[in-house]
Amino acid sequence: TLLAKKPDSIDALGMLREIQRRRSEDSGYLETTAKLCAACLKERSYEAAWHEYQDFLQAGGTKLPTPIWLNLCRGLEEQQNFDAALSEYNKLIAAYPTERQSLKAQLQAAGVCLKRLNRPQEALKFYQAAASSPIPHLDLDATIQLGIKSATTALSSSKASSATSGA
Repeated sequence: TLLAKKPDSIDALGMLREIQRRRSEDSGYLETTAKLCAACLKERSYEAAWHEYQDFLQAGGTKLPTPIWLNLCRGLEEQQNFDAALSEYNKLIAAYPTERQSLKAQLQAAGVCLKRLNRPQEALKFYQAAASSPIPHLDLDATIQLGIKSATTALSSSKASSATSGA
């Protein structure tokens, strides 16, 4: 059967989830739905992944595993759905405050704010939170400091342009 030959395929996971739904196996259903979301992301089927994530939430799921959630956020970015990506990064950060993936989510969120949404003040807050994080991040310090500098420069530029346009 497909379940035996390709257990991680989208079709097999869909079949397994349907079996779990019919048997009212809630925890199995949620786990399989998260795997289905990951499988869709792997195939770069971002809309399907978003649909699976919504199903996960409606079925009572609250926290996707961090690697899947980060990939979902990146998929939203690829679709240029920056507000939704930022919202999901914030949820991931809140759900996993002590994990390294949360730190990566802070940096990604800062980048979305700075480069895509033109919100340097918000970007600066994310970068500063990452800088003061108790999560070990020596390997990310250069990136964080560069982000702080870029956000500060963008903030100064936006204040200067609003001052000259208001004069």
